[in-house]
Amino acid sequence: MSAAMARLPERQFDVMVLRYALAFDTKLTARVMGVTEATVRSTARTAKRRLAGELGLAMDEDVNDEE
Repeated sequence: MSAAMARLPERQFDVMVLRYALAFDTKLTARVMGVTEATVRSTARTAKRRLAGELGLAMDEDVNDEE
């Protein structure tokens, strides 16, 4: 998984680290990164899709990550 994470674009990598490794909520992640909460949610969703594809995993499109 770490190799797949390392290949993410910088913004996607940052969102994944802040949200999932450091357990920041969407609001705090957005403040730290200087973006909107919607951008954090969208970026996380895109990063998860990319990681799932690289790892050969199916991703449930109905998953709701919003807090």
